[in-house]
Amino acid sequence: MFLKKKERFFMKKTISSILILCVVYLTSCMKGVDEVAKQEENKKQIQEYLTANNLTPTRDTLGLYAVIRDFNPGAKRLTFGDSVKLNYEIYLLDGTKVMSSEAGKPFEYLFGYPPLYAFDLALNWMRVGERATVLAPYYLAFLSGGSTDGKIPGYAPIRIEIELVSSKSENDQISEYIARKGYEVGLTTGENVNIVWLNKVEEGDSLGMGKQLTVAYQGFLLSGKKFDEGALNHLTGSSEHIKGFDRGLRKMKLGEKAVIIFPSKLGYGETGTPDRIIPPFAPLAFEVEITKVN
Repeated sequence: MFLKKKERFFMKKTISSILILCVVYLTSCMKGVDEVAKQEENKKQIQEYLTANNLTPTRDTLGLYAVIRDFNPGAKRLTFGDSVKLNYEIYLLDGTKVMSSEAGKPFEYLFGYPPLYAFDLALNWMRVGERATVLAPYYLAFLSGGSTDGKIPGYAPIRIEIELVSSKSENDQISEYIARKGYEVGLTTGENVNIVWLNKVEEGDSLGMGKQLTVAYQGFLLSGKKFDEGALNHLTGSSEHIKGFDRGLRKMKLGEKAVIIFPSKLGYGETGTPDRIIPPFAPLAFEVEITKVN
């Protein structure tokens, strides 16, 4: 059952930054490594690379350097939770290529949940269509242990060539899903709850607040993957189930069948479900049928 109201835990980027540095320091202290010396060594290596290649970068407070190319000022900035696609190549500073995205298949992830922290820091400065050369110290890359395949040593600074191919907000994803399914939206609320009636009852009033009902449902990610189905009792206007589900049901009548589509702020928010079956920032679609009203 995925519809029960959940606890929400919010992790801000500033907290993430502090945690990364704390982990680095604690791990290094346990190994007896002079962390400050390693950071200074990385900084020197990066500065030497920039000088040798005549690059003038932007530097952030955590020590990431980036040179942005192919400026696209008309494109929007990324928002936490956007689905982004990028092409990338990772090099050691001696020019050895060690990793890359698959040719013709950009790498996709949620902005704010990076596989490599340097990705998010670089994309903070970028817009769709732009490219960047990024220099990252080890603590924003593969840390003290290096990469699992051994190609990137521990404490190694890296160079990343990034192209931001696309970004999609949740609203973009919802619009694309509706178009892809060929749905005709019958109602969109101010909270962007979209209702597509599959069977509409013309007479009578919508349920509104305070009605005890039985509803059969199927829940889908916008990829089309079904994550849950069943039947349940629900009191409209209550907080026993996720908000988007309740908001949609209030607009329906007994005997109606509809698809309710809504953003993650009315679902499982920034965290998703603990098992990650529903990921963070996932808009959802529910196919529902109201079978009984008490």
